[in-house]
Amino acid sequence: MATIEKLKDIVLENDSASYNLGYKNIDNLIGEIKSNTIITIGARPGMGKTSFLNNVIINLLNNYNLPTLYISLDSSKEKLISDLASISNKSVKELQNNDYNLYISANCFNISDLEKLLEENEDIKVLAIDYIQLLSGKNTFTSMADSYSDILSRLKVMAEKYKLIILLTSQLSRNVELRMDKEPQIKDLGKTSALEEISDIIMFLYHEDYYIKESKNKLTEVIVAKNRYGKTGITYLNYKENKYID
Repeated sequence: MATIEKLKDIVLENDSASYNLGYKNIDNLIGEIKSNTIITIGARPGMGKTSFLNNVIINLLNNYNLPTLYISLDSSKEKLISDLASISNKSVKELQNNDYNLYISANCFNISDLEKLLEENEDIKVLAIDYIQLLSGKNTFTSMADSYSDILSRLKVMAEKYKLIILLTSQLSRNVELRMDKEPQIKDLGKTSALEEISDIIMFLYHEDYYIKESKNKLTEVIVAKNRYGKTGITYLNYKENKYID
């Protein structure tokens, strides 16, 4: 039931905790992250968005060890754990013994199931979903766009309700391949354009040498296309053996 409160009676929440993603140049660009923030990481296939998400998760766990729920819809639990171990320079056994506050689900394909998981585990502070197009919603919508809009709206409510930092990876439209300039743009979110509305920060990954074979630029371009709280712009990371390095 909806309620109202008189202005003087409203108790303001003061969540002063803030976090960095663990990359100096990116953190300097986007600023510190607070709860109730949705970050979308978009790229075409082959650009390393899952690896980037995994690196960010390990950075957050190493620096803050916040209770984290990783919804892995594009990889098995075994592959995810192996990749996280590789990023951490640990064996799988060492990773499992590291006391990370990390919870993994590889079979949560429905937004309603995700809502139940969070309701049952209210200590979760970071939610990662790889990747958002694989999360389904109600079957009552006549278009995929409407279904995605509903899913994303419900994610926004969850971010506010549980004070979450939400990290999403997203595939981009094939229209990127039809342009001379292959650098991703917000319009490339395509049918999931509602992502632009609910996301506080949108980052794209781009490898010039993926399209231009003779290019000597081997760096990963990180394009901050939207930032509700700070600057936008471009920075770069090195990528080697599943690891992103400043």
